Amino acid sequence: MPNNKWDEENIENLLKDFPAIKDERSKEDVYKCLKQARKPQKKTRHWIPYLVAALAFITFGVLLASMLGQNSNDSAFEMSSSEGEGAEESMAESGDANSAAVEESAGDEAETAVTDSSETTDSEEGSEAVTSAENTGEEAELSLYADQLDGMSLFTIGLTENAVVIPVSFVLWDDRLQEDFGTTEVDAAQLYNRYAAEIDEEALGFEDYHPYSGTVTRTDEGIEHVLPQNHDYDMASASMTVYFNSLAATFADAAEISSIDESGNPANFDQVGPVEPIDPAAQRIAYYSYTATTGNPYLVPGYNMPHETAVEALNAMKTSPNDLYGSLIPAGLDYTVSETEGTVTVEFNETVDFDSYGYQEVMRMIEGMSLAADSFGKELMLENTAANSWGRFDFSEPLPVPAGINVKDFNS
Repeated sequence: MPNNKWDEENIENLLKDFPAIKDERSKEDVYKCLKQARKPQKKTRHWIPYLVAALAFITFGVLLASMLGQNSNDSAFEMSSSEGEGAEESMAESGDANSAAVEESAGDEAETAVTDSSETTDSEEGSEAVTSAENTGEEAELSLYADQLDGMSLFTIGLTENAVVIPVSFVLWDDRLQEDFGTTEVDAAQLYNRYAAEIDEEALGFEDYHPYSGTVTRTDEGIEHVLPQNHDYDMASASMTVYFNSLAATFADAAEISSIDESGNPANFDQVGPVEPIDPAAQRIAYYSYTATTGNPYLVPGYNMPHETAVEALNAMKTSPNDLYGSLIPAGLDYTVSETEGTVTVEFNETVDFDSYGYQEVMRMIEGMSLAADSFGKELMLENTAANSWGRFDFSEPLPVPAGINVKDFNS
């Protein structure tokens, strides 16, 4: 034990004689050393050389197969070429025998094609007119005529904006009518009750007005509108004007239009009393141009501005009656009007060449004139034109009246 104690004391004294150990490095230096010491070494990927070798082997195999395929194709081409020469000789021998039959067949097909073409001309013309009515081209059609309605029907409805009623004719194709009604023979009341609610009037730039409150039915006398007790068509003078004009535009072909209450009596409007039936055919009006807030032009009747004679109405069309309606007559063009029992004649003061005017400008003038004459139950004749015909119009005879104006496709 004593010896061990000495040894321990000796060791302790020796340790005390050692100089003190100090680390004078900053904390940052120590942290950097530790960080470098902990950084793992990248593992060696021993499999990469094997992968490269495998890819090289696969590439070589693909190239070899391609070379063998090319040689095979060349051989096949040579064989087919030799066989083709023999086939050509055989075909040449049989060609003369078949040529007569081919010519005869081609003649029959051409004859059939001519027949089919003549049968579809009218429907194609109407379809093209509808398509052009939806664009803004120079020759866009705004109206359709009876001879263009093969395969389609027109649903006309009086839309409104700024208390102006604009007749708009929507094209309904026969297959749609067949699907919805089981027939293509559909009257105006049926069309209205089925399709009026589907028209997005606001999307077209008009006010949300249709369908009418109450019910619309067809009677032996014409059209009957049964009004509910709480309707607002007589709230003001403008409300009544729009209501009556929209009925006249929507059911223009009706003998008369009656507005009745739920008891079957004539509707009683606050400002006018019992409502008399409307005769839409007895408007006796002129026609004008109306530009909607969307910028689209429309052909519109001058409702609430009746004229005594057709001469007076046609002359009134030379000028704009108010800020909403514009004249359909091109600037600088003047004419005189005369009428007989069944005809209204417009004679231009100077020989007019319609080709010197815009297509739409002329179409809208002629159609407005013919519609104005028609509102008096008369046909329109034009005189002193440079050509005897223009477009669809033959000036040697009375001009046709559009079946529908301001045409739009119902599905557009």
